[in-house]
Amino acid sequence: MKASLAGISDAISWALHGVRERLRDVFVCSLAFEILNLAVLAPLAAAGFRLLMQRWGRASVGNFEIALFLLSPPGLAALVGIGSLIVATHFLEVAGLMRLLADRRLHWWSAFGSAAGLFYRIVQLGLRQVAVYLLLAVPFLAAIGIVYLSLWSGRDLNGLIILRPAEFWIGAGLGAAIAGIYVLLAARQFLRWLFAIPVLLFESSQSSRAALQRSTELTRGRLPVLAAAIASWGFIQVCSAGLVVALAKIVAEWILGRIGNSLTVALPVTAVLLLANAAVLMALSMFGWATFSALVLGLYRQAAGEVLIAREAILPEELPSRIPLRWVAVTGLVALCVGGLIVSGGLLGQLQLGEAVQITAHRAGALRGPENSVAAVRQAIADRADWAEIDVQRTADDKLVVMHDIDLARIGGGKRRVDQATLAEIQSLDIGSPFGPQFAGEKVPTFAEVLAAAGRELRLNVELKPHGRGDVGPLTERVVAAIQNAGLVDRCRICSQSYESLQRALELEPRLQVGFIAAVAVGDLARLDVDFLMVGADRAKRALIDRAALQEMEVHAWTVNSADQVAPLIDEGVANIITDDPVLIRQRLNEVQALSPVNRLLLRARHELMR
Repeated sequence: MKASLAGISDAISWALHGVRERLRDVFVCSLAFEILNLAVLAPLAAAGFRLLMQRWGRASVGNFEIALFLLSPPGLAALVGIGSLIVATHFLEVAGLMRLLADRRLHWWSAFGSAAGLFYRIVQLGLRQVAVYLLLAVPFLAAIGIVYLSLWSGRDLNGLIILRPAEFWIGAGLGAAIAGIYVLLAARQFLRWLFAIPVLLFESSQSSRAALQRSTELTRGRLPVLAAAIASWGFIQVCSAGLVVALAKIVAEWILGRIGNSLTVALPVTAVLLLANAAVLMALSMFGWATFSALVLGLYRQAAGEVLIAREAILPEELPSRIPLRWVAVTGLVALCVGGLIVSGGLLGQLQLGEAVQITAHRAGALRGPENSVAAVRQAIADRADWAEIDVQRTADDKLVVMHDIDLARIGGGKRRVDQATLAEIQSLDIGSPFGPQFAGEKVPTFAEVLAAAGRELRLNVELKPHGRGDVGPLTERVVAAIQNAGLVDRCRICSQSYESLQRALELEPRLQVGFIAAVAVGDLARLDVDFLMVGADRAKRALIDRAALQEMEVHAWTVNSADQVAPLIDEGVANIITDDPVLIRQRLNEVQALSPVNRLLLRARHELMR
């Protein structure tokens, strides 16, 4: 045990000393490979973004949608192809860094060129390993599939996740155990092949297949030591990276929170912050791969012998040219990087986004006219609202009035409830003068009057406000009948905080869309049998919207009266924004939708940075 710990300590000390001694060359060499990775992977990432966004037509794509794409044949092919390419590029970086650390005579460009010279064999090495890991996964995926078919077939996955019955825990436990066994076997194989790259570098006669076999021989009996060394490196890397990323996020949030919400300022600042975050992530990656390469080389040095490394680390010849190899490498990297960025920009710049978000005038537009009035409906039409949300109640004489409060206090009628007053008594009150002299004489309208005012120009989201359970049936029946008689079933939908009212409306008119209003909710709203959910803007989060989307259910956010809320709500995936000020919200919605695809993605990134 002591000998093992001493071996790990010796390998780590050797690795740290090597990195520190060659710090400048290690930094530049690692940077060169990161630039190469960027040049290769940036266009692929841009192509992936473009494919996802074109498929759904918006800059905000949810986790469920991404998962569905990755499980499709094109998604799986892309995952395997890009994954193999990432493995190959990182193998090249590790090879170059090992070359550099093994021989003090090498400059960074020589190490870079030396690793590039092994490109074919290193790519072969990466593909062989990826293929083995995928083949190893097949029986485990089949076992997980059998568990799914045995325990969960025919069940709603969302319901299982929310309710978590016994079969959920049994299936989840078995799936986790199967996946855990695969991870252990894959980790064991990873350790057995840990020395494959240094074998290719320093035992030059080896092919990629022979390098894997040679690595297996060298690691035999050393797996616990290698596992402890790699685990120690991983722990340090994760802790340091987590701390740096957290600090970078705090700084970004602080800056974005103080520059205001003007898009002309916010977007350039977001671009700068993204570049800064990319630089931080690149630095973390460089540190991680440099220390990993040094550690593996130190461990290989113990297994294969220092003499072998010293003998085989041969200095590559300079190119027979007047141009130094250093400048050839620099020029090539710059050209690749510029070309990759141009291709990436071109792929993203050609996107066609169509984020369809509708606007509903809350209480028919309570900011620009007396709420729930005919005047407000006409103003909502002029303001180009897509919908008007109105509130309908029954009076004492069984008439339908459009009014929000259940009593008359706020419109000057005292504390009487709406269902205790007649239509004539309610319409004797002037709801327009308190709002503004131009609305003097405006009365509480009947539902029929609002239907007539909206006509075919404005769709109505009709909220049912029953006075107790006994009022559910009569109110719902009267409202549905009025919509049917007006011939506006295709222009209206029903919403309510009374789930019973919604179910009754569907019985009476199956063509109507119904939505549940959730001020406060216990449990999962996405399990309700409705067409849409109306929630407060602070509850309109991606997790709920993704679950609702699985049930083909929209989420509408209320009451949004700040333009700064619009872009984040679009990014969360809401289908409708309910507001007292349709003009303000329409202006910001148009501004967001008019952005170029690149700027739209920057705005999406700003939202993520400020979470």
